[in-house]
Amino acid sequence: LVNGTDIAPYPEKELQKLRGRLFSMVFQDPMTALNPSMTIGAQIAEAVLVHEPKISRDALRVRVLELMELVGIDRPNARMKLYPHNFSGGMRQRAVLAIALASRAKILLADEPDVTIQAQILDLLRRLQQKLHTATILVSHDLGVVARAADRVAVMYAGKIVEIGTAEEVYYDPRHPYTWALLRALPALSEAGGALYTIPGMPPTLIDPPKGDAFASRNEYALAIDYEKEPPMFRVSGTHYAATWLLDPRAPKITPPIGGVRHD
Repeated sequence: LVNGTDIAPYPEKELQKLRGRLFSMVFQDPMTALNPSMTIGAQIAEAVLVHEPKISRDALRVRVLELMELVGIDRPNARMKLYPHNFSGGMRQRAVLAIALASRAKILLADEPDVTIQAQILDLLRRLQQKLHTATILVSHDLGVVARAADRVAVMYAGKIVEIGTAEEVYYDPRHPYTWALLRALPALSEAGGALYTIPGMPPTLIDPPKGDAFASRNEYALAIDYEKEPPMFRVSGTHYAATWLLDPRAPKITPPIGGVRHD
């Protein structure tokens, strides 16, 4: 939904009007996102020209230098003439970020950065969000990264959001069994010297999704209704919702299997 409108059925021509202008994408692997035959400066300039085709050559150069400085690429005058293979992994990620910001998009979609440069890129994303007031949606499998970077968290399973709330609500008062399982699997929460917790079973095949709750076969707290009917989103608070039948008033009271987690 974009401003309340479902854009999934939009034709390609209409989607092109939104890409870049409304939202932009930062891919996980910058080496495959960048063109190895073009200089970094030329690739950033190309992104600017898509949205500002009438910009003058001098103004375009200034804009490219501004974007490189914005994402922390020092000596931009020299480095704009270099190619992707001349950059380190962290610098390539910054170049991809500069391209994504070239359109002045309102929403930045960021795939999880490489673990070797993760900390510096996450800090950079936070600074950019504060400076540009751009909303950032970070996609990650790492709950530690999410805890460090996010204000709000949406937990997804089988292609659907199963719990959503502020970071504090999802981490300290989780309500969905899948969220419990993810938190139990964190090394920081495992017993010293003990084996890491693993979620039993396998994810469902989405070509032929199961009846009821997609997580039911892996959920040790599953109720009979989980195998028959998909749960709605139950309200926990004004900002916290979870799709689990355990929140139905008729469900048995379950103590979460995570130490120190509040559950009223």
